[in-house]
Amino acid sequence: MKKNILITGASGQLGQFFIEKLAENNNVISTDINVSRELVKKYDLKFLDALNETKVRKFIDKYHIDEIYNFASILSAKAEKYPLKSFQLNTNCFLNIVKASISSSVKKIFWPSSIAVFSKESNLGYVKQDVIKNPITIYGASKLSCEKVINYFNINGLLDIRSIRFPGIVSSSTPGGGTTDFIVEMINNIKSKKKYICPLSPNTILPMMHVNDAVDASVKLMSVPRKNIKINDSYNISSFETTPNEWKNLICEMGHKLEVDFQPDFRQKIADSWPRKIDDEQIRKDLNWKPKFNKIKTLKSVI
Repeated sequence: MKKNILITGASGQLGQFFIEKLAENNNVISTDINVSRELVKKYDLKFLDALNETKVRKFIDKYHIDEIYNFASILSAKAEKYPLKSFQLNTNCFLNIVKASISSSVKKIFWPSSIAVFSKESNLGYVKQDVIKNPITIYGASKLSCEKVINYFNINGLLDIRSIRFPGIVSSSTPGGGTTDFIVEMINNIKSKKKYICPLSPNTILPMMHVNDAVDASVKLMSVPRKNIKINDSYNISSFETTPNEWKNLICEMGHKLEVDFQPDFRQKIADSWPRKIDDEQIRKDLNWKPKFNKIKTLKSVI
């Protein structure tokens, strides 16, 4: 039986990939505050401001929503420019979705967290599932705040909310203002034939994953019985690690010309507070999941 699924923030970095995957077997209602003619035509995108709890509840009732995938947020690098606005938007969009879902037809919510919740106290060389977290960015602080709420709702059986801490996501879509955007921007600069100014130092190691792996893991997490889920806040996940210099060299080894000038800016401080490698044994075990894309397959699929 098809489910009625609401996606908020659907025009962002991840939204379109989730729409296409979920629409294979479900009725998907995709929404955003940024509604372009192109996306309306392609996905029947509808306007919905997730900051408006009343409007969210009306959508839930009108379309008899069973599940919500909530992607409404301001990403890490962009959030640092507007810290209070970003914290308010990221947390209130989440809370409004939760409040509107209580005592409604909604059975489950998926909400993406981030490796931004971690900090130097997390043992960044290899970050375990449950560690000390003291994020230095407003984006990380907003994500960690919401993780605490998720944990509360889950352990008290108030609402079934499921979550994954995404690393850098690699896709062919337009970057959305994150610290790991260099990985997609380098590929875009091959087409423009312009020198790429990288905001991170060449040897900055960061965990990544292909967008298809991120989507598959999320949909699988939403499909398993609650008893299979051992984590009440958010699961660690990753596929591979790379650096800006390694990524540039891999692109060039495939026969493409790319000139890169490394000029670290404020994003370097953010990246330095993030993990080098992620322990995601728990999600692999609980979901019987593993990534299909390593760094080479990822690059070949998006270049």
